[in-house]
Amino acid sequence: MLWGIGTIEGRVKDLYNLIKDPENAILSVLKDKKDVVIGISGFGSAGYPKLIPDVIAELADKGRIAPKITLLTGASAYQVDQVLGERGLIVRRYPYQFSPTMRRLINSGKVEFHDIHLGEWPQYVRSGFLSSVVGSLDLAIVEAVKVDSEGIVPSMSVGTIDAFVSEASKVIIEVNPDIPEELAGIHDIYIPGIPPNREPIPIRNVNDRIGESRLRIRRDKIAAIVESHGHDRGGDVGEPGPVERRIADNLLSFLQNEMEAGRIPREMLPIESGVGVVQDAVMSAIAEAGISGLKAWTEVAQDSFYKMVAEGEMEYISATSLMLSPSGREFFFNSIGEFREVTVLRPQSVTNDWEVIRRLGVIAMNTAVEVDLYGFVNSTHVMGTDIINGIGGSGDFARASYLSIFITPSTRKGGRISCVVPMVSHVDHVDHDVDVVVTEYGVCDLRGKSPRERALEIIENCAHPDYRDGLLSYFEKAVRETGGHMPTLYDLALSWHKTYREKGDMREAIS
Repeated sequence: MLWGIGTIEGRVKDLYNLIKDPENAILSVLKDKKDVVIGISGFGSAGYPKLIPDVIAELADKGRIAPKITLLTGASAYQVDQVLGERGLIVRRYPYQFSPTMRRLINSGKVEFHDIHLGEWPQYVRSGFLSSVVGSLDLAIVEAVKVDSEGIVPSMSVGTIDAFVSEASKVIIEVNPDIPEELAGIHDIYIPGIPPNREPIPIRNVNDRIGESRLRIRRDKIAAIVESHGHDRGGDVGEPGPVERRIADNLLSFLQNEMEAGRIPREMLPIESGVGVVQDAVMSAIAEAGISGLKAWTEVAQDSFYKMVAEGEMEYISATSLMLSPSGREFFFNSIGEFREVTVLRPQSVTNDWEVIRRLGVIAMNTAVEVDLYGFVNSTHVMGTDIINGIGGSGDFARASYLSIFITPSTRKGGRISCVVPMVSHVDHVDHDVDVVVTEYGVCDLRGKSPRERALEIIENCAHPDYRDGLLSYFEKAVRETGGHMPTLYDLALSWHKTYREKGDMREAIS
């Protein structure tokens, strides 16, 4: 079946008078404005606007507008960051990004960036927390499947668009007919209040629907409706290598042991999984082990989930974004009727809500950049200074989950960097929020262990053999010289990172 053919005729019921040329739509809102705050749809580089950001860039190239943009998204919006970032139009960015261009601009100090837990982000927008820094939200740009007097049917993600549409002065809606209209009905828009009017979110099961299939919007807020085309920029995850497969096997063995011990029910608890080759290997291993009846309560639904649905291994998926590769998207669209019945897309204020995560007993599996001897995790920074992407929702799930699992290879850069270190160079997840660490060498179950017990088990079970003696030597010296509940030698704790910066190989610190 061919996708990408069609117009918005029939998808803009009752609102034809609001259809505008995209240049005029932008000029009606941004002309003569210098400092502007724009919130766009998109989460996990899915459901972001395909046209209006390009038009903003083109108008800026022609000198017709000269905005300094504070850009707000639900999470990442790769293509938008690339297009606007390359032209130097973005001066401030929230709350997460996944773009080489944006990463370079942030780390060079040219773009101000505040890394925020994605579960807290909608409250930031709705509560006015940002107003003293950036001012009010001028414009929201939302990609939609269709729009009518009843509201907006979002596209491949929900993210924070409910908050953006609520708080923005004006909204431009991109209706994209390349996305099948059959996607309508997959969304469940429920908007939690903010204090003092916040109520419990009434979800008891992954497949509960508690909201509406559309996002309501006042007609007078709509500055324009425009027709856009194109699909989300998604890449195939790639095939897992030997390291990824061993990590997946180790994690699977741990989960099976937990089920045997009765600490996880036989029917399994809902799972949360990040995106990437390691997570894809984990999902494949779970499927191959014959664990069926799985449910996902997660931020991003990925290709492997729908393969598992098709094979009868995954029962239901609750997410805020469909982040699919081109082949995965085609697979999803070609069976959209079937997959829509087992999928719900919610606002991230629901997906990432700690109360709901805790109630459902989610098993959270996220990736670490590095972990230290006591179980502290760095998931955002290289060598403690350069941001990679952001904390995303890993903190929401780590703190509130039934089991908080962090996955990492034992080394990177051909063995020149150890991912198990004396002290992490940046802390995103404190030891209190980390239950289990998994590498290709084994599993370290940190539950109930003192810091000294954790250190020895992490060295023995998770560290690469090249680094075990060095880690043990550091730990024993710290015990002798400083003692204490969590022995630490501050003059040596970050010496491995310093050595890597100076010599390009952490092994030089212990040779």
